[in-house]
Order: sequence, then structure tokens, then C-alpha cells
Amino acid sequence: MIRTIAKTLNEAWCQTFTSLYDNGSETGNQRYFRDEVTLIEIENPVVEPADSRFPMAQEDLDIINRYIYTGENEDKVIHDWTKLYYHRAFDEPNSQIEFLISKLDPQSPKGEAQISMWDKNIDQDQKVSPCTQIIWARIKHGKLELHVHAHSSDVYKKLLMNILEFVSLQHYIAERVGVPVGKYYHFLDSGHLHQKDIKAIEVLRGTL
Repeated sequence: MIRTIAKTLNEAWCQTFTSLYDNGSETGNQRYFRDEVTLIEIENPVVEPADSRFPMAQEDLDIINRYIYTGENEDKVIHDWTKLYYHRAFDEPNSQIEFLISKLDPQSPKGEAQISMWDKNIDQDQKVSPCTQIIWARIKHGKLELHVHAHSSDVYKKLLMNILEFVSLQHYIAERVGVPVGKYYHFLDSGHLHQKDIKAIEVLRGTL
């Protein structure tokens, strides 16, 4: 298992990538170069400009980071999975984000303060289905802590984008509840690096 403890989002991405490249085991398949269970803890989750080595334009990341809690500029969002996450979380009736917020009582924590992304009636065998499965929150020591559970993430091309968008959502929830932001946790059943990206991956590793 890869475990990362970092202060910032960019540090978390760099450390996770490096640990996976250096310490991850060979996969025995032709799809992934590395593939490991991954746990990331970020102590000070503040949305910041992405590391310049991350292979996505900052403008696209900025649009995603705002869209995830406002729904604005959907036509400019380049990541179809982000659109799915927004609608699964915010759409009425039975808005999951509103339900989650309603359960965030610091004096009486509720385990069901969560958003479930997977819909068995829609998502099976679809090209675009949610990699992120559960978003779970609690107020601990007066701060909003967020846990994001995903079945998989491309640590080179997508992980930092995912962390940025969900930390943006964490800040939105904390503001709605009226508490500061606490720690952020990201769980991956499969944190992987693709064989097809090996040349770019090796270039990035050489800079870290």
C-alpha cells in the first residue's frame, strides 16, 4: 500500500507519484505500469495553482474547481466525470449534498453524512461511470474533515485534478456549515500509472 502524508495538495501529488513509481510492484498486465492501494492524508487542504508539471492546463482546472460546487460553465468542463459528480451530488429531488450538510452536527456525528456516486441502474458497463464512489464528511475538533473514496485514479494524469476539485467542494461544505476546513483524505483501491504513458512518467520522475 502507498501511504502519503503531506501538508499541501501539490506535495501530496508529487509524493504519491514518486512512491508509486519507486515502491509500487509490477502489475503483471499490459495496462498498468504500477498499481497499488493508496491512502493520502492532506493536513492543510487549500486550493492552489497546480504544480506546473501536472499535465493539465490551469485554466481547465480552475473551471473544474468552481464547477464542482456551482454547476457553472458546464460546456467548458473538459472532464466528463466531473459533470457526473456534480449532478449526482447536487441534483434534486433528494439532493445528496443538502442531505450531507443536514447531517453535519458536531455534537451528534452521523455516519450517513455521505454522497454515493454509483447508480447500479445506470452505470454498469458505461464508458463514463463514476470512479469516485463515496464522499463522506464529519466535523472533528470543530473542523470539516472530508474523505473521498475512489475505485481508481490515474496518479500521473488525473489524481491532482481530483484532489483539487474535491478540496474545492470541501471548502464549499465548510462554508455552508460555518466551520473551518480540516484534514482531507483520499482513498484509492487502485492508484495506477499507465503503460502507455511510460515515457512521460519517466520524464516526470526525473524532475522529482
